[in-house]
Amino acid sequence: MIKNFQCVNISSKDPKALADFYTAIGAPVSVEDGCYDGWNIGSPDKGGYVCCWDENRWGKSTAGFVTIVLNCDDVQRTYEEIRAKGFDIDPPRTAEWGGKELTFKEPDGNIVMIL
Repeated sequence: MIKNFQCVNISSKDPKALADFYTAIGAPVSVEDGCYDGWNIGSPDKGGYVCCWDENRWGKSTAGFVTIVLNCDDVQRTYEEIRAKGFDIDPPRTAEWGGKELTFKEPDGNIVMIL
C-alpha cells in the first residue's frame, strides 16, 4: 500500500550548475557533503521534494520536462529579486485561476513556476 508521496526525480548533465541556479533564485537547496549526485530542492524531512541526479552517471531520469512549483510570500518582489541577480525572465502574470504566477525555464529546460 502507498504510504505517501516522496519525491520527483530529475536529472542534469551538470547537477552542480543546476543546484547553483536554484540557490541563486532562492529555492531551498540541500546538498550533503558537497555531493551533487542526489541533491534536493526542498527537504525530505518536510514532505515531498525534487531530487536531482547526475545524468552522466545514471542516465536521463524523465522522458520529458517537468514543472517545479515553488511558493513565495510576494511574487512581484521575488521576480524583482531574481531579475536583480541578472536572470532574464518575463514578469509575473495573473493566471486563469486568479493568482499570480512567475514562470520560466531553468538551465536543463524544466519549467519553474513560482506562486
